[in-house]
This record gives sequence, structure tokens and C-alpha cells, in this order.
Amino acid sequence: MPIPFRTALPRRLPHPGLVVAAWLGALGCAGGAFAQGVEARIVQLQGDVRVNGAAARAGMVPLGATVVTGVDGRVQLRTAAGAVLALPAGSELRLGDSPRTLALAAGGLRLSTANAEWRVNLPDRSIRTNGYLKLQACGAGCALRPGLYGRIVQGEAVLEYQGGRSVLRTRSFRWADANTRPEVLPAQPALLDDLSNQAEATRVRAEVAATLKAGIEAFGANRDAEATQALERVRTLAPGETLVPYYLGLIALKREDNATALALLQQYTREDPEGAAARDVPKTMTLLSSAQLQQEVAAAVARESEVVSTPPEPGSIAVQAFVNKGNDAYRAMAKGLAAMVIADLSKVPGLKVLEREKVQLLVNEAKLGDSGLADTASAVRSGRLMRAEKVVVGNFEVQ
Repeated sequence: MPIPFRTALPRRLPHPGLVVAAWLGALGCAGGAFAQGVEARIVQLQGDVRVNGAAARAGMVPLGATVVTGVDGRVQLRTAAGAVLALPAGSELRLGDSPRTLALAAGGLRLSTANAEWRVNLPDRSIRTNGYLKLQACGAGCALRPGLYGRIVQGEAVLEYQGGRSVLRTRSFRWADANTRPEVLPAQPALLDDLSNQAEATRVRAEVAATLKAGIEAFGANRDAEATQALERVRTLAPGETLVPYYLGLIALKREDNATALALLQQYTREDPEGAAARDVPKTMTLLSSAQLQQEVAAAVARESEVVSTPPEPGSIAVQAFVNKGNDAYRAMAKGLAAMVIADLSKVPGLKVLEREKVQLLVNEAKLGDSGLADTASAVRSGRLMRAEKVVVGNFEVQ
């Protein structure tokens, strides 16, 4: 049986006569860590493309991920800062752990930096650039002399190697290896000619626009199956098209699949916050979230014996509203004090603070009641129902 221990919160709070005591119930060991940040989002996808060994799909690509394109694969990614990365077939690229660092292991890269300086690390050398850079390796089966071919179209590129460095502006080059100076070429080699790729990209964009239009029209005519099929096709061709999760979310909402609708509308809000605000999506999400929480809480309480036997969520902590032990005029401070504790705990690495609304709903549904919130047994029960490793409950009194 977990044994809670007593801890005192600071007694000097905004009101000079406020005394606070809290119980911190240790329902397990703290653990976990913050998820890695997100570096780039796939905006166009074709053929065999893999991220960390798995087939690429719509969504974000995390820092440190390795992206590989097969013999028929092509992918385009956009970073939060606006830089665009495109990989032709037969390429392997690792997104660096810092926001503007890449490692090209094979194939080629097209990089538009949005005027910020990026570093492209090669196995034994590197390139720094603030413009538009094309790179393509020429190895077995290539008609040109072996080496790394490149062109800086805008801005400049600093090619760093063991013997020194070269600064190039609007030049094509061939770089044999790390021990030799890059050779400036009089013209762009055919290896870097992307006209055929651009033609294919144009065709795909046209198909995406026509298919998206058809999907939206089908949705407006209540032909949801047809709309879903068209929208899924758009998602396959252009995973970065933000209107897809919006309309798929509305279709899920019509089916009363609130969990799916909420997830899709949250995705839309992350990817296009201005569009979401214009369409009142945040208001819809608030209503959906509340309904979803109520269903989840009711189900948890109904299956209490099953839920409490499930291991808690790693690194999770719940903060309940504090109990007013004094003048009823200060009752409103109960949630305010909890909000202060939540705000501070949210900054602690390794902790996942559960939603305050969910915590309160569980307390109400389980009929713990205000008077029982600060006792150990209630704290342990509520924590288990929430699958929290730790739960903070407490009381206060204005003297």
C-alpha cells in the first residue's frame, strides 16, 4: 500500500493570513522524459520513403530522424522556420539534433534555407549555406566523373574540408573528396537538372488541388464516403495539406466519433492556427474535449477495479482543487491555488501534469466530495482512478 508523506507549501502567499498544507501521495516512482521536439513536416511524398526504417506517412518528422528514399521515392519537408528540404530517389538524410543541421549520407539534397544559415554534414566534410543549395552524389553507374556535385543558386555556400575551405556564390562545383579543393564547373551538370522532377511536382499539385476541391464539394453535398476517399487521396499525395484534417474531423464529428474528431481538429489547429481561429475550431474543440473527458471519466469510474489494477502513466501527476477549511467567502481560491501549483509543476522535466478539468470530473464522478479530498485514502483512490503516479491534494484556511 503506498504511504503518502506530508509536505508543507510555502506559508507566505499573496494573502497574509493564508495557511496551506498539502498531501503528496507517492503512487509510484517518477519517470519519463519530455518528448523530442519536432523539426520538420512532410508536405509531399512519392514512392518508397522511410523515416527511421518505417514507411513515411503524414505528420511530423522528429529531430534526429533518418529519412531514406528508395529507387522511386521522393519527399519534401518543411521546417517550422520555413526552410524546405527535398530528397530525390536513392538518398539518405539525418535531421540533426539542432534545428539547422543535417547529415547527408547518400544520394542528394535540395535545401532552401529561408535565409538562415544551415550546416550540411557529409561523412568527412561539411557545407554551410544561407541560400538555395543543390547536392547530388555521383557514384557507381553515374556517367560523370565520381564525386559530389553541387550548385549554390542563391546566397553563398562555404565548403569546408581538411585542407581549408572554399566560398562559392552562384556556382556549380564537383567535390572529389575531403582532401581536395572543390572544382568550380562552368555550367550546371545534368545530374542537378530537376526539370523532370519539377514537371512531376507540378502534375501532383494539380491533382491535389482537383481532388481536394472534389472532396470538399462531396462533403458539402453530404456524400461523406466519397469525401473521405478524396481527402485520403490528398493526404497520400500531399501530407502537409492542412484542410484535410479539418474536413476529416468534421466528418468524424457527424459520425459522433468524438475522439477521432478531436484529434483531427487538434492537428488542424497546430498546422494552421489562423485558419482554425477563423473557423471557430478552438470553440468546437473545447466542447468536444469536455464531452470526451466526461465519457472517459464515467467509463473509468464504472470500471474502477480494472482501472486501478492498470499501471499508472509514467511520470504523471494530478493536482486537485484545494479544500477551503475557513471562511466560505474564499472558496474560489481552491482552484486558484491548484492552478498555481500546476503552473509550477508543468515546468519540471519528466512530469506530465494531468488536465485540471479531468481531475475535477473524476473527483465529482467518484463522489469523493470536497470534505474527503485531503485525506490519504481519498488521495490514493483518486490517483489510481486517474492512473497518476502522484497526486497532490491539500487544504487552506484564511485566518
